[in-house]
Amino acid sequence: MDSILRNFSQLLSSLLILTAVLAIVAAGVIALLVVLTVHHVWEYFRVRRLDKLSVQLHGQWRDIVRGDIPIETWRRSSLKCAIVQSIVLQEISAATDKDRAGLQKFLRSSSLADRTIERVLDGRGWRQRRAMLALGAMRVPEAIEPLSELLDDRHLGTRMIAVESLGKLCLMEAAQPIIEPLMLGTLRVPPGPVINALVRCYLNQPEAILPYLRRAQGEAREILARVASELPTLGMADEMILLAGDPSAEVRACAAKALSVAPLPVAIPALGNLVRDEAWFVRLRAVSSLNQIPHPRVIPFLLEGLRDSNRLVRTQAAAAIAKFEHETQEILQTVADSRNRYALHAMISAIELAGGFEKVIARLADPLRHEETAAVLLDALREGAAGIWATRPADPVVETVFP
Repeated sequence: MDSILRNFSQLLSSLLILTAVLAIVAAGVIALLVVLTVHHVWEYFRVRRLDKLSVQLHGQWRDIVRGDIPIETWRRSSLKCAIVQSIVLQEISAATDKDRAGLQKFLRSSSLADRTIERVLDGRGWRQRRAMLALGAMRVPEAIEPLSELLDDRHLGTRMIAVESLGKLCLMEAAQPIIEPLMLGTLRVPPGPVINALVRCYLNQPEAILPYLRRAQGEAREILARVASELPTLGMADEMILLAGDPSAEVRACAAKALSVAPLPVAIPALGNLVRDEAWFVRLRAVSSLNQIPHPRVIPFLLEGLRDSNRLVRTQAAAAIAKFEHETQEILQTVADSRNRYALHAMISAIELAGGFEKVIARLADPLRHEETAAVLLDALREGAAGIWATRPADPVVETVFP
């Protein structure tokens, strides 16, 4: 009897414990459901309020900027401040210089610029980075100093946002804090964001980067050369000629890209020399620049590119040569005489892609033509076109392009 009572007591205790556990789990589930429901309801009403305020302020923002609506009516609300600031920043990005100056004046008078600077200096994490991007979008000179202080931040993401925000200012003065540590080798930011930022800073005065480019060394010189190549002007022609002989292949490639806008008597000989460069990507850049010069004087250099050992260079050269329709027969004759099957296949492919292959065949097959060279060239083209895919020769240097 005692054992039965003892077993019953243990069973009852186990049931009570199980019931308590289930009750706790149920209470936790109910509490979670309540929290989720409250959060969903709160988010629903918050979004509705945000949408209502956004519609209202979008309809009033011109009066707000002009001062017809007093600042005190909306500045006390952080949500209204955020909406007004976002509207003004959108307008600044598309405004003319005159309208932009008025919008920037409003940002200063309403203290929105000062509040954003405070968030940049005192904030942390994503809030600080969002404020940095907003400050850069304002394009005000007073943003340079607080953004420059964050170029030494211990977080790479913050340093990259600082560089990006300085670039968004589109002010030449904003490039100074980036270039100085770059030339000293203390800027710990990947080249991509640096190049994009400097291009935006020097967009209106590209030649202002040349003094730094002359003094730069190593990686800094390559980065500044890439910036200059993105903003080529006639005034840079002499500098690019000098860079075409630089020991760095990356700098020579940048010079080749920038020479596309130089005067023809200067650009064509310099690009002709770069077509024979030892680095394949320099030759490719040179051929790409020659492709932008619609003058028959570039044909001899493009023919050299057509016989290049690199497939990409040959393809680009063929596409450039195919544009000279009046000289097509002479060019094809030269290519056929060279007996370079890679060049011939590249030329046939380029003409076919341009939609002129059938015209060339019809012109050469014209019964009025009795030239022996035309017949020979026609046979070469037909043979090459027939086997271009079936018996395409293996490219001996494809491994050097795509390791």
